[in-house]
Amino acid sequence: MSSINVLVVSTSRDVKAEAIARSVAARRDMNLIESSSDAESRCVPVEEVDTNLESIDPGARCALVLVGTPAETNELAQRWLALRDDLVVMHVDVVDDIVQIGLRNPGLDALLNSLRELVDAVGSQKRERVVSIQLRSIKSAPEDTIQPSEVSTQRHLLEASIEWVHSLLRDTIERVSDENGDVHGLSVTRATLLQSFDAPAGHRLNNQEPRLLDAEAALDDGLATADTNAEPLAVAARVFQLGPLGFRMMVLTLAPELDLRYQRCIGFLLDDMSRRVGTIGLYSSLLGMTARERSELFNDGSLAQWLVFEGYAGRPTAADEPLRLDPFLAQWLLSESSALENDPRVRRTLQLAPWSGASLLRGEDELARAAQLIDKIQNSDATQWVLLDGDDSAEWRALLELGALTNDVKPIRVDAMRLPSIDVIEIEECAQRIGRMARLTGDPLVIDVTKADGTEAQTDTLRLFFATLDRTGCKAAVICRDEARIAQLLGTASYKLEGEPALPMAARVAAMHVAATEAGAYLSRGSAEALVGQFPLHLDGLEHAMRLACSRQKEYGINDPSLARFATACKELASEGISHLIDRVEPIFSLDEVVLPPDRKQQLNEIVDNVRLAPRVLDGWKFRRQLPYGRSVAVLFSGSSGTGKTMAAMGVAQCLGIQLLRLDLSRVVSKYIGDTEKNIDRVFTDAQRSGAAILIDEADALFGKRSEVKDAHDRYANIEVAYLLQRMEAYDGLAILTSNMKKNLDPAFMRRLRFIVDFPRPDIEAREKIWRQCLPEESHQLTDVDFRQLARRVDLTGGQIRQITLRAAFIAVAADELISIEHVAHATRGELGKLGMPPIELDLTGTRRAA
Repeated sequence: MSSINVLVVSTSRDVKAEAIARSVAARRDMNLIESSSDAESRCVPVEEVDTNLESIDPGARCALVLVGTPAETNELAQRWLALRDDLVVMHVDVVDDIVQIGLRNPGLDALLNSLRELVDAVGSQKRERVVSIQLRSIKSAPEDTIQPSEVSTQRHLLEASIEWVHSLLRDTIERVSDENGDVHGLSVTRATLLQSFDAPAGHRLNNQEPRLLDAEAALDDGLATADTNAEPLAVAARVFQLGPLGFRMMVLTLAPELDLRYQRCIGFLLDDMSRRVGTIGLYSSLLGMTARERSELFNDGSLAQWLVFEGYAGRPTAADEPLRLDPFLAQWLLSESSALENDPRVRRTLQLAPWSGASLLRGEDELARAAQLIDKIQNSDATQWVLLDGDDSAEWRALLELGALTNDVKPIRVDAMRLPSIDVIEIEECAQRIGRMARLTGDPLVIDVTKADGTEAQTDTLRLFFATLDRTGCKAAVICRDEARIAQLLGTASYKLEGEPALPMAARVAAMHVAATEAGAYLSRGSAEALVGQFPLHLDGLEHAMRLACSRQKEYGINDPSLARFATACKELASEGISHLIDRVEPIFSLDEVVLPPDRKQQLNEIVDNVRLAPRVLDGWKFRRQLPYGRSVAVLFSGSSGTGKTMAAMGVAQCLGIQLLRLDLSRVVSKYIGDTEKNIDRVFTDAQRSGAAILIDEADALFGKRSEVKDAHDRYANIEVAYLLQRMEAYDGLAILTSNMKKNLDPAFMRRLRFIVDFPRPDIEAREKIWRQCLPEESHQLTDVDFRQLARRVDLTGGQIRQITLRAAFIAVAADELISIEHVAHATRGELGKLGMPPIELDLTGTRRAA
């Protein structure tokens, strides 16, 4: 066979192009044209290709292997094809680092044989002279350290398996007689059939060629070291607990994935060239298996248990059935690391994107805890489950992501919410495949059940899922909020509860500081603590708030625009998804605007301190241990209408920098039994999640005294009050209640209040302050005498005074004048008439003289 001239060209200095050039140089049927300008490289630079092609004898056949991306090589290839009519160009598009075809065949024979066939075809007939090949890579090693010649030392079991398959099929094909006129795959003669009856069964094993014996011995040597070998085939042999016979069966079914020649051999041996996959009978015959051995292997062996073969979750028995290796397992065995998670039966249950929040954990303690957590999951006993219990599941997720990065592993994240969408009969197979993936890859398996709603159907699904996973022996962690429920689902499987909380308060404060810093804002430790209490975002929400803040423009007209931008993002994320049962109230009044006696004003400041300093007292000073319930700051503002109760609630919320959520009684109270309790729970949950204060106006309507039970209505009404009291105790936030009739409140509720602030009717001094606050300076022409007269003569509450000033403003605007005492007097008479009170005459003349 005449040799062909081959130029290997790379658009850049590439180790894989050099490997191809070395393989070309090692072949007897190819003549490598090397670079004349670079002694260290066997590849020809792009600028030398034209010269080299012109120097080759026109009668000599030549080919060009072009390594690089199509975008870089297409135009070059067309130019060189125009230079010679007999030139063949092979595009080699290399993806990532290491050529996978080199793993299957370190000499790159498959690639170069394809090149030879293309050149021979061009020589015999005019046809397409360009072929494109994509070589995928294995990402387990850096590019500058792995050469195709080194692959054999890293994948010696796979190479021994390939050599054994090659020798076995070659030996079997050589033994097929061609003296009877048979055309294999099309016809068989009578003589051949008679000879087959005369030949003893299992003759191959009794008369092996020396080459096959050597391959058998090499394969046995490779299997002997499988316990310490990290390559995929060795891992599969360990996990599946395969004996020599079971391992050989798995390797035989892998043969069609290795080389087109093996597919042809299978068709030849099956006497049907349209067949490319062997049957159970063919593989059993090649291995010399008895019927009993075949039954034990397929019916009771681990090959069926681990779903090694496609379509045989049960027990394959028919000898003529095609036996195909599970395609995703086959890809993984050939070092496609992401193949198992690409299985659609697994992929639909997985959370593929990393969980958020890990980037905010940078402390040494958090790094150590995260690494320890992953190590505990991976190195626990074979049947040991790890329960990660707690209200803040985002912290566990962030720790697991951080630990995976630290330990250089990839967590397998299963979202339990996606399991009910799978048919019940498929749940078991899905769990088997997930367990297989966890055992083969060694990556930590994490199941998040925090969003599971606890319905009967979902409970049955999870119980079956956990039971099947447990039978695979994989190690798993479960993120949950109810340890007792998960313990019931796990049944007899042993587990260990991670007792400590995911993160201490100091770590949350540090995460808030990191998020603010990344968003361009500076926070002191005290400010970070305040923001943690103000916006109780989970770690993932905090990371989202950071990204939201970074995407927005700063408002430079306010103090510290970077911090304001970050705080606004936190507030928006915290209040996202608030129920329709409550109304958002933006606090527009400050505490300085609230007119109250000094002792009552001091109580309002004390309420602010109780909320703002709660993290330090409850967590820093460990007072939380003494308060298993009743941690809420529940306050009651009592007093007649218009005395400033709602205004004071706004002032407290503004001082804390939080929103105010007002409960709408018309939406909460329902005529259907149980709905009121659900609505109440939703309101308190939303308020706590958003870090907002909850305002319940007219609280006596909800917290009224429980009455004697005379009928079903009384009984359920009392249940609603009892539930409301219980929910108030469990609430961990600020709840402000207002009432005009404190005496109507249930005594059991009164003892649960931390503060009770009475709002009296304003005295003369307070009324003057209110009059001045309600009339902006630029809107009126009243004098000090006018304000003193109004304070003495008009004995009304702050709310009524505000109504008068607003009415006077519209009267003045209609007259195109500033507000005067006459306008106020007119508005006062209207307000008093509305209230059914006698009119008050103001001294308008005296006011003018005094002015």
